[in-house]
Amino acid sequence: MDLNGALIFVRVVRLGSFTKAALELGVPNSTVSDRVSDLETALGVTLLVRTTRKLHLTDAGEIFFRKAELAVAALMSAGEEASIFQKHPTGTLKITAPADFDYTPICEAVTEYVQKFPAVKVELLLTDRLVDLIGEGFDIALRAGPAGDSTLTAKRMGESGLILVAAPLYLQNSAVIDEPGDLSLHKCLVISPEQNSSSFATWNLVSTGGKKAKVAPHAHISSNSVAAIKHLVSIGEGVALMPPTLVHRDISSGRIVHVLAEWSTEPWPSYLVYTAHRKSSPKVREMIPLLEPRIRNVIK
Repeated sequence: MDLNGALIFVRVVRLGSFTKAALELGVPNSTVSDRVSDLETALGVTLLVRTTRKLHLTDAGEIFFRKAELAVAALMSAGEEASIFQKHPTGTLKITAPADFDYTPICEAVTEYVQKFPAVKVELLLTDRLVDLIGEGFDIALRAGPAGDSTLTAKRMGESGLILVAAPLYLQNSAVIDEPGDLSLHKCLVISPEQNSSSFATWNLVSTGGKKAKVAPHAHISSNSVAAIKHLVSIGEGVALMPPTLVHRDISSGRIVHVLAEWSTEPWPSYLVYTAHRKSSPKVREMIPLLEPRIRNVIK
C-alpha cells in the first residue's frame, strides 16, 4: 500500500475536498484523485463516494480513515521529535487563539520570535471554533474554559469572566448604574453568536463577594461580532458584556469605563495548549516563554 496515498486520503477527508487537499499539498487535482483511486484499488474497497457537492465516506472508508489518521499523526510526531536535534527552530509555527482575544500580546510575541528566528514562518488563526491541533497540524493554542482533551498539555494562564463596560459619554448622559438591576434602564449591546442567538439573552452575573444576579438586557443592538460590539461601546451606544482581554487597554486609557467593577460572569480559566511532543520541538519551545508572560499580563 502507498503510504503517500493514505496521507493524501486523510487530508482529502479532513478538508472535505480534493481541490483543497491539492492546494494544501501543492499538487494537481488529478494527482490527488489518482492517488486516492490507486489506494482504493490496492485495498479492493471503495473509500469515498464522490458527488458534485460533497464527499461521503463509505463504511470501509470510515474504518480506514480513523486508523489512517492516527498513523499519519504518529508519523508527523516522529518527524517532529527527530527535529529536536536541530540547533535552531525551522519550518512553520501554527498558533490559534479565540477570535475575541486581544491579539496584541500574541502579535508582540510573534514579532520578537521572527526577529530571533527569521527562518521560521508563523501562521496565526483567530477563530471561535475548536481547532483540532493534531489533525490540523497546529502547534500552540490559547483556549478558554475547561482544559478538555487529556492527551494535550495545558498550561494555565489565569482566569476571567466577561465584564460590563460603557463609554464615558454614554454614562454621563444616562441613569446611574449602582447595581445589576439598574441595567434594565439602559441600552444594552449584546453579543449574539450566530450558532446560538439566544445564548446571551440573559446575563448571569456574580459579584466578588459571591452574590448572583440575572439580567435580561434590553438589546438595543446585537451582533455576532465582538469587534463590532466593542466599537459600538466606544462611540457611546450603550452597555455591553465584553471579554476583559479585549478591552483592558481601552479601560486603562479611559476610552471605556469598567461598569459595576465588582460584578462579572463566572470566571473561566485560560490555557496555553500543545501536544507533549510539540513541547520538545525547538520552534515551540522557543515561543512559549515569549507568549506566556504577555498572555498572563492580560488575563488577570
